[in-house]
Amino acid sequence: MNTQTDLTAAVIGFCRFLRRQSFRVGVAETLAALEACRVGPLDQRTYLRAALRALLCSSRQENEQFDPLFDQYWHPGPPPPRKAANDRQPVNPLGVVTRQKRSLLTFASSAQETSDQTREDEEVAGASLQETLRHTDFSTIPMSKLEELEQLTRRLAEQLSARLSRRQRPSPHSGRISLRGTIRRNLQHGGEPLHLCFRQRRERKPGLVAFLDISGSMDQYSLFFLRFLHALQQHFRRMDGFLFSTRLTPISEKLKTRAFPDSLRRLAEREEAWSSGTRIGSCLKDFHTEYSRSMLSRNTIVLILSDGYDTGAPDLLARQLQRFRGKVRKVIWLNPLLGTQGYEPATAGMQAALPWVDAFLAAHNLQSLLDLESHF
Repeated sequence: MNTQTDLTAAVIGFCRFLRRQSFRVGVAETLAALEACRVGPLDQRTYLRAALRALLCSSRQENEQFDPLFDQYWHPGPPPPRKAANDRQPVNPLGVVTRQKRSLLTFASSAQETSDQTREDEEVAGASLQETLRHTDFSTIPMSKLEELEQLTRRLAEQLSARLSRRQRPSPHSGRISLRGTIRRNLQHGGEPLHLCFRQRRERKPGLVAFLDISGSMDQYSLFFLRFLHALQQHFRRMDGFLFSTRLTPISEKLKTRAFPDSLRRLAEREEAWSSGTRIGSCLKDFHTEYSRSMLSRNTIVLILSDGYDTGAPDLLARQLQRFRGKVRKVIWLNPLLGTQGYEPATAGMQAALPWVDAFLAAHNLQSLLDLESHF
C-alpha cells in the first residue's frame, strides 16, 4: 500500500468486511476511520490497528473478535490446499438439491448486499469528496471538480444562512421560552422553574458591503466568495458588493438576481480590470466619495477580500480604511494567503491595513468561509 488512495480503498473494504461479520459499522464509522488514516502515520500497522479498533468496535464481543479479523484482512495467509480428485464426497441427490438451494440463497443475499454496499460506498465516497473539497485551496482545485465545488458552496452557504436566521437573543418578558436559560437561571432553586427566560428573534439584520479583489492572483478566490455571498444574502438587511483592481465596479444589483451565476460570467467576460493590477486605496477612496453615505451604518459589516498586494500608496490605503471607523460595526479583511503555512503579512499594503481592521482571517477554502459565521 503505497498511496493514500490505496489505503482509502482498503479501509472501505475492511469496514465492509467487518459488516459481513455482523459488526455495527456504518457510514459515520467508515468516515471516521478514513479521517483517522488521513491524519495518522500510514506506515505504522500498530497505529492502524489501534485506531480502527477504537473507531469500529462498539461492544466487548466485537473487541474480542477484532484482532483475528484484522489479521485475516490485512495479513491474509496462504490459500488452503486444493483437494485431490479421490477426496471427493459421494454423490447425494438430496445434498445436491440442498447445495443448489443454498447457492441460490447465497446469490440472492450477495446481490442484496452488493446493492447495499454500492449505495453505501457511493455515500461514503460522496461525503469523503465533500470533506476533501471543504479543505482544499480554491486555487488548486482541478477544473473537473469546479462545478461540484460550486454546488457544495451554495448548499453549505444556504445551511449557514438558515442557522444565522435562527439566531435568537434573550428577551426579558416575551417570545418563546428558553429552556436552557430557564434551567440555568433556576439552578439555585433546585431546578424548579420559578423564573422563566424568554427568547425572541433578532430584530435587526446587519448590512454587508463586500469588496472583492479581482487582480490576477485573486480572481479564483473572488468567484467562489461571490457565490458564497449570493447564497447568504437573505441573512443581511442589505448586501452591496464591489469588484476592484485598478478601479471600482459595483455589482450590488447583480447580487440580487436569481440569474447571478450567468450575470457574473458575463461580467467576467467583459470586465477590463479583471486579472489586472491592484490599487486598493484608490478604489476605497472612490467608494467613500460615491457610495458610503447611502450604504454605511453602525450596523454594517465591511468585508475586504484581497491578498494585500497593492501597487498604490500604502498611506492612502490606511487613510481610507480609517474612514470606516465609527461608521460601521466592523471591518473584516479576508486574505487567502493566510491559509498558507508560514505566511506573514509583510507587504506594505497589509502592514498599512492591519491597524484599521477588526478581524484578519483566512479565506482560501470553503471551510474558512464557513468559519465566518461567528463574525456575522
